[in-house]
Amino acid sequence: MRASTTKSRGPADAVTVLTWHALVGRPEELEAWPPGARLYVFTLDEFRRQLDHLAAEGFTTLSMAELLQWHQGAVELPERPIVLSFDDGHRSNAELALPELRSRGQKAIFFITVSRVEADAWVTWDDLRVLLDAGMEVGSHSLTHRPPSSLSRDELRRELAESKRILEEGLGVAVEFVSSPTGYDSRHFGPLAREAGYKAALQGVIGRNRRSTDPFALRRILLKRSMDSALFRRLVDPSRRAYLPLRLKQATRNAVRRLIGARGYEALRRLLLGQGSGCAEQPPDGSKGSANECQIPDSKSQMPSHRGDHP
Repeated sequence: MRASTTKSRGPADAVTVLTWHALVGRPEELEAWPPGARLYVFTLDEFRRQLDHLAAEGFTTLSMAELLQWHQGAVELPERPIVLSFDDGHRSNAELALPELRSRGQKAIFFITVSRVEADAWVTWDDLRVLLDAGMEVGSHSLTHRPPSSLSRDELRRELAESKRILEEGLGVAVEFVSSPTGYDSRHFGPLAREAGYKAALQGVIGRNRRSTDPFALRRILLKRSMDSALFRRLVDPSRRAYLPLRLKQATRNAVRRLIGARGYEALRRLLLGQGSGCAEQPPDGSKGSANECQIPDSKSQMPSHRGDHP
């Protein structure tokens, strides 16, 4: 881990994990994405500015393996540590994000929805090998991206174990980390991830991670287009707790879901986003089919839309 370039205040005692999803090369490409998915898509210039800010402020990007070493007490943190992550496995992770990371000497982990590998607009096995060769990490984002809270224990166990097995067999490396998809977390996710042989799991709760944080319920900040550059700077600033209002909003959304149910919440959210009934988010029950996905005209950019907290 390289040292921070800012004035030293001693090692940090918490780590922020940032999560992106997809990038586009030009602003006009955003229009091809349905509103719910577009919330999680950044332009290449926006992404560059975010990485440049981290570099200018002396942040040291950690691998998940390094985060776990610190969590276990084996090493101390540099002054400004941060973990960069990507969910889903959109092709732009390899085509657009990787060159920017490499040019700045930054590292990231890419959590892959295994059933999408080689599908249109998603990463290929060759893309994943390129990521590994570049010093990046690859983790699981489940087998099919179904909401964990909608699954039985046996179904969730299969999502975790099979995605790990397929990635390990396809890449020839140990897959030690997993992130929960959709934001519909399950209380069984952490225990079953541990059972499947993972060493740590990222879930949906917003916040920073300390040594006291459960390694199978690690916190993170999911980045959205609605977060301007000023908010981004506050969110990553270790001296501020700008994530607390976001956590409060998250708790409010969760309370609404419990009150009206997952399907009711999704219907309300689609109405507020102006998507209408014909363009649904990833359904809470995990069902699949064209009636449950927003189709994007350009197959190169095609990506099913997802819920507002976490696609």
